[in-house]
Amino acid sequence: MAEVLAGLAVFAVVIAVGWALVRFDAVPAGSDTVLTRVCFYAATPALLVTTIADADLVAVVSRQTAAGLAAEVIGVLSAFALHYWVLRRSLAEATIGGLAGGYVNAANLGIPVLVVLLGEATAIAPVLLLQLLVLSPVAFAVLDWAGAQRQAGGAGPEPASRRGVWLAPLRNPLLLGVAVGLLINLAGWQVEGWLGGLVAGSLDALGSLAVTVMMISLGMSLAASSPRVRRRLTVARVTRLRADGPAPVAPLAPLAPPEADEDRPERGAALWLTVAWKLLLVPALAVGIGLALGLRGGELLVPVTTAALPSAQNVFMYATRYGNAKALARDCVLLTTAGFVPVELLAAALLT
Repeated sequence: MAEVLAGLAVFAVVIAVGWALVRFDAVPAGSDTVLTRVCFYAATPALLVTTIADADLVAVVSRQTAAGLAAEVIGVLSAFALHYWVLRRSLAEATIGGLAGGYVNAANLGIPVLVVLLGEATAIAPVLLLQLLVLSPVAFAVLDWAGAQRQAGGAGPEPASRRGVWLAPLRNPLLLGVAVGLLINLAGWQVEGWLGGLVAGSLDALGSLAVTVMMISLGMSLAASSPRVRRRLTVARVTRLRADGPAPVAPLAPLAPPEADEDRPERGAALWLTVAWKLLLVPALAVGIGLALGLRGGELLVPVTTAALPSAQNVFMYATRYGNAKALARDCVLLTTAGFVPVELLAAALLT
């Protein structure tokens, strides 16, 4: 318990530094976008390569891993069923609701959380593979099919579109990092000797950035989303507009219907049920499945931690891309991120 508290304290301090940098104008709001891209395309793939290349793969394919993966899959499917059959949402909205209720923030939060709390992030690799190879392509296919039905009176997506949907995850740098790490591990290659240590040194240097930069980026993002910072940015834009003069008038775009307004907050049972599904039901599923697999006490902390991770920001990206349930996805990501720490503290207190 003390180790978990110490790890979460470090996590909170580094996030607070990122928040303060934006809040007190040390860096401009929006800087988190740059840092997130650095992590996504360089630092995190390098960390995954070095972590998986040296990992004991037999230990990764364990009962703990199985419990976490099963909890996530059941969480996504049951949340979809809740939205589709109980809340009577459309197929596309229910798909986003299912992802919000079970698809975890494995890269941006899962890696730093596991490194800080457990000392290494190997256990997150199977979760990333599940999400990138199975959940995301299936969700894309369903969303494309639902969109095509609306536009073409029931026709499914074109074959080329389907191929693009299923091949898109193969271009994901996180998946490439996992694949390269697995290849090195299974082949038994010693990266330390490549090019006189240049390859290993470069990977280590990039990978060492990932955890800290991701946590700082999260703090920056939280600060940039605060009403005070948004007001300050609005004032700055108005001042700049007055100084530069009005921009050329562009043709007006058609107004979006009110229900498509992504800034409208999600209200009602759908949001709170989805948040409860993610923070309470899915970790409880991990406990139940873990117990059924013979895990006890501290052994349950890994699957519960991965299951309790907040809804991934990717869910909001998918909702925005397909124009469905954007407010639900955004607000669920925010609330589950805020609620993760108390859930993790409770789990650590009960299991360790």
